[in-house]
Amino acid sequence: MGKTIWTVNMPEFGGLNRDVKCDVAIVGGGMAGLWCGYNLARAGKKVCILEANKIASGVTSGSTAILTYAQDVIYKPLIRKHDIGVANRYLENSREAIADIKNLIETEKIDCEFEAIKFVLFSTKQAGRRALQKEQDVYAELGVSINAVSDPGLPYPVSYALEFDGCYQFNPLKLCAWLANFIVKNDGQIFENTLVQNAPEGTTLRVGDHIATAADFIIATHFPYINKVGFYWLKMHQDQNYAIAFRAHDEFAKGVSYESIDKTGFEYRRVGENILVDGVSVRTGKKQYQSKYRIIQDHIEKHFANVDEVTRFVAQDVITMDKLPYAGRYSHFADNVFVVTGFNKWGMTNARITADVVTDMILGKLPRDAAFSDNIYSPQRLALFVNPIETAAHVGTVTASFVNNLLNIDTKKLERINPGQGAIIKYKGKRIGASRDEDGTIHMISGICPHMGCNLKWNKDERTFDCPCHGSRFDPHGNIINNPATEQCKKCQINRR
Repeated sequence: MGKTIWTVNMPEFGGLNRDVKCDVAIVGGGMAGLWCGYNLARAGKKVCILEANKIASGVTSGSTAILTYAQDVIYKPLIRKHDIGVANRYLENSREAIADIKNLIETEKIDCEFEAIKFVLFSTKQAGRRALQKEQDVYAELGVSINAVSDPGLPYPVSYALEFDGCYQFNPLKLCAWLANFIVKNDGQIFENTLVQNAPEGTTLRVGDHIATAADFIIATHFPYINKVGFYWLKMHQDQNYAIAFRAHDEFAKGVSYESIDKTGFEYRRVGENILVDGVSVRTGKKQYQSKYRIIQDHIEKHFANVDEVTRFVAQDVITMDKLPYAGRYSHFADNVFVVTGFNKWGMTNARITADVVTDMILGKLPRDAAFSDNIYSPQRLALFVNPIETAAHVGTVTASFVNNLLNIDTKKLERINPGQGAIIKYKGKRIGASRDEDGTIHMISGICPHMGCNLKWNKDERTFDCPCHGSRFDPHGNIINNPATEQCKKCQINRR
């Protein structure tokens, strides 16, 4: 498992060791949960944040941390799936979120490596050229003039490129550290290493042996973990984006960040003296036939000279069926439980947008009604029917996983597992996740995800066991790396005599 490029001395907090009372309890201490906490603390609410690991140590730490409203080719699809009003609203909200973040950082003089950049969307394919031209026309329809650039400064030719102003990049962990400190200074509490496994009941939430009492709750756990209501497991999935950072020996990407719209394209941004290359997006748990890191490494070696690798890591993103995030009441059956999720790879802006929506509901600035019609991010919207093809594909993946489990497909013998690798093996009709350390030590866990019973897959790049249904991930010992799972994978033993 790789190490993020972002480094900072984060504030540390102890685990929950007593009953607590607050106005709002937030489950999840990533960027979204911290924005929620900041908004509420600033409004005078007493907040407590319950984080399973360390604040900002999950998906936030794997972000490329770019603030842009040009989020791939997004506005043409939004018009097709919804209407031009929704597309315009999302554009406005994205630009407002960027302006709010910029204003806070500059006003409070937050040291988070914040800098203005040109943001370039590009394609190397003719199909991509047509898609970008159509998106350019949509921007004009939405009142935004976007220029095409013939030579965006990439080390290879492109078929079409659009250049955007009003975009920024920063160090996400440094901003999270400031937000956490603000919350604590304003009578808030943060508890780390505090795994929440239960759903709130009325005004109480059981956390291990303790009780958190609050008037309202916000679930900001990346992928919502409560399955009985909301049906988030049906209307979202998770993708992985692999990244490699290397020491830069030229001026490439200074003041510019690049994003390819091609399925096999790459993203580039500067991080100090390093260049971060992000690419190869795949559904979490999809069977690997080729190392994703190898694909990026080959690309870097082809187009950049004198490369010294700094680190490599994978980020994970929740993808919704209609490309809009969810923010609002968790379900019709939970009056005081709210959710923020589904950021579609643009968590830095969408975390801010969704935090504003749910905290405005809690503060009485917006209606709490779960069917509040003016909320385009409502978790109760019929996103499943907006994109029936992707919905069918998601249901098919989940169904195939259960069938694969029943048939015990995709197994191999323990003896064939090499040092540093793993696999799903079959033993007495059960699926077992087996892996071998570099020294030859074997580890074995259940090959079934404890979240909803889907079969796990071995990720040879990250050396983890991943769930293709909803994106939970586990290390070789069964420890949780990514949710929505709230339980570890059980360890197994095999009598090999």
